[in-house]
Amino acid sequence: MAALRTLQATCRPLACSATVMPPPAATQRTQARGMYGGSCPPGGRVPFTGFFVTPPAVVPCFREGEDKIPVDNFSIDCSPYKPAPDAVPPHELVERMEAKFKEMGVVRLTNTGLSKVEDMKRYANIVVKEQMRYEGGANPREGIIANVYEVGAPHDAWLHYHHEMAYNRHSMKNLAFCSVKAPWGKGDTYLSENVSVTEELMKTDLGRKLKDKGVCYIRCLTDREAYKGQGWKHGQPVYNHWQLSFGVESPDEAVEKAHECGLETEWCVDPLMKDSKRYLKTKLRADAFEYCPSIGQNVLFSSIADHNTWFDTWQGVKEVPPEKRPLQMTFGDGSPISLEELRQWVSLYDRSGIRVRWQTGDVVAFCNYRFAHGRPAFELRQWEERTIGVMLGEKFQRIGARPEAW
Repeated sequence: MAALRTLQATCRPLACSATVMPPPAATQRTQARGMYGGSCPPGGRVPFTGFFVTPPAVVPCFREGEDKIPVDNFSIDCSPYKPAPDAVPPHELVERMEAKFKEMGVVRLTNTGLSKVEDMKRYANIVVKEQMRYEGGANPREGIIANVYEVGAPHDAWLHYHHEMAYNRHSMKNLAFCSVKAPWGKGDTYLSENVSVTEELMKTDLGRKLKDKGVCYIRCLTDREAYKGQGWKHGQPVYNHWQLSFGVESPDEAVEKAHECGLETEWCVDPLMKDSKRYLKTKLRADAFEYCPSIGQNVLFSSIADHNTWFDTWQGVKEVPPEKRPLQMTFGDGSPISLEELRQWVSLYDRSGIRVRWQTGDVVAFCNYRFAHGRPAFELRQWEERTIGVMLGEKFQRIGARPEAW
């Protein structure tokens, strides 16, 4: 099983969005010293060596203070059960997993002693019972085994909190992560407890704007043939090719798959490669919220992970002018989201953050409605590896918020 490529964190200046103006120079210098000093202070702030001359305008910290929910509350120590490859999970463990997942929307298995993703998948399937294929996805994920995918993102980029595949007309009810290789203290996943995020958001003008206007997602997918199969791993200014996103080879098939995802489509000239006219632009106007059946209420189902600031630390794409980046996001009426609103949005998720530390063999399954997920950037030494297998749960068609469920 091939491990994910080892990437080194970089410390080059990053561009800011055309609608997101950088803070004053004095503030930039303070942020650069405070945020990128090479350590990871309480709250899980992004660890980098050195500093940025011009830091990103929107900086997540992923957790403010203590965990919103103590990790032990949803963890199960598997050492008494002695999980073994090819063994049937013990009935008592199955019952505990199902009960905890039903109550909290998340369950974590630790001290499993497992090392192969196919064995971890067997335990994750206890609560993630049905799985969907990764079609129409944003990240360029490669398969590890059937229905288990790589993270599909560089180590040295932070991944803002997000709900998986919120940018399509369909998403998934739940998902699971399986820790195949995990250096201690690096690449930890963060969950954000979304019910409290939603409650706090709806007290603000931003929440009311999102409720009234919704959001518009614009994704631009490059042509694999124009880039000779290369992507961000090769230093190209590429996020994802439409061939990989939709699992097809022809433009007609790509359009058909995009329409199945509820997306509007337009073929354009690639702004970074003028000879390429097979640059697929997709658009979706959607509710910023989604009704969660398991708790009977509406929850936030959008984040700035689909804004061009997603690429502020993304290898190969961060140097691209914000207006030419592959992801763009506005309110549903096309009006821009201000810098202040972007920061407020990120801060609300951060306040409900939970740090989940990885060790090899851990499995975490969680509800895609009730929890957002993300992670800070991290560095790996030459001898270190991190591989997380991603399992996508049961597919559902988005309906947005219900009027009676606020």
